[in-house]
Amino acid sequence: MKIEFFSSIAGVAETFPILNAKDCIPDWVSVARAEYIKSDKKDIHIFKCPGIVDILTTGFVVTAWHDVEIIPKQDAVNVTIPDGKLNDLLGKEAVQIQSPNGVAKHIPKRPWSHKAIVKINTPWHVWSKCKLLMIPMPYTDYFDFESTSGILDPGVANEINIQGYWNTNTSIIKAGTPLCQIIPLTEKQYTMLCRDANARDKMWLKKREFFNNFAFILQRQKLKQAYDKEIGR
Repeated sequence: MKIEFFSSIAGVAETFPILNAKDCIPDWVSVARAEYIKSDKKDIHIFKCPGIVDILTTGFVVTAWHDVEIIPKQDAVNVTIPDGKLNDLLGKEAVQIQSPNGVAKHIPKRPWSHKAIVKINTPWHVWSKCKLLMIPMPYTDYFDFESTSGILDPGVANEINIQGYWNTNTSIIKAGTPLCQIIPLTEKQYTMLCRDANARDKMWLKKREFFNNFAFILQRQKLKQAYDKEIGR
């Protein structure tokens, strides 16, 4: 089974591609491994934990595709990106803030997190025959931004946008920072392809715009049928 990620903005796949998780292991793992190798290997050691190793090496990692400065205020969050052209390229705001009194109102927050939710929109879309689990970066040493969890059903919405908690004061998320992990919900073997959008992808995005907007209530079944037909070609 092939899982294909494509970017609607040329150059992102080359500069800040979606990575295989096994190629994005946090630095502390190599330190733990070196310690384990030097030990007598009889004692309990974190490097021997299969659950941690498996989650760190399963699926894919989505990284920030541009710099962004996050400036939290008491009841709001201000956002600064390098150039407004990024919004034009994406066709919408590259970073949106879900208001504490709106979409983010009922989402539980850590005591130290801002009440608003930061939504990082990306140019990434996915072709996948299985649903995908989106989780925060596991066992990371980066805590400024922590993504929320959710299941991505590509048949309903195949764009990859990352909502998350802001846990610090003013800070910059640098381009290339790992933001979330995507785990395919399947036992089948799969391969991953990461590329710029081709003509077929662009036509699908135009079709999806119609399916998303022709009715007052999203017609999920028709959208899924169109997606399944397209991915089955």
